[in-house]
Amino acid sequence: MVDTNVWLDYFIPSRRGRSVAIEFLRDACTAQVDLLYAATSSKDLFYLISSEHKAWYRREHGSLSQDAAAAATSLAWDCLSVLSQLATPVPCDLSDIWMASRQRELHSDYEDDLIIAAALRAQADLLVTNDVKLSSHAPVAAMNVENARNYLTTLK
Repeated sequence: MVDTNVWLDYFIPSRRGRSVAIEFLRDACTAQVDLLYAATSSKDLFYLISSEHKAWYRREHGSLSQDAAAAATSLAWDCLSVLSQLATPVPCDLSDIWMASRQRELHSDYEDDLIIAAALRAQADLLVTNDVKLSSHAPVAAMNVENARNYLTTLK
């Protein structure tokens, strides 16, 4: 299971974790690892990728044109298309919302709690995240991207 923050690192050039996210995902695909993501992450990814590119355009050009806004939205759609080629979504239903609410005492970030619920639903072997707090509370094995990349070498 790959957390939203890793996908953001992969898709947004300005993020500092980008190179290791690219290397991890490349290595995982080469090793034919079944990558998963929480279906709920797609909404967050779409919004954040589009917003980040719009913000970049505003910084570079002073304002956001209609064409630039449309391009940012199109880019977000393209990123979701790539996501669906690289990984399989784990669906979400009422039981996942219930499970996420049960995680609240340990970890009060609802988005992360939905990631935990998806990892549990999918019976994921590993959660790959750069969120230290999430890693410390995850009920499944969790590693940061660099450690997960090193772990992949043991699977060969």
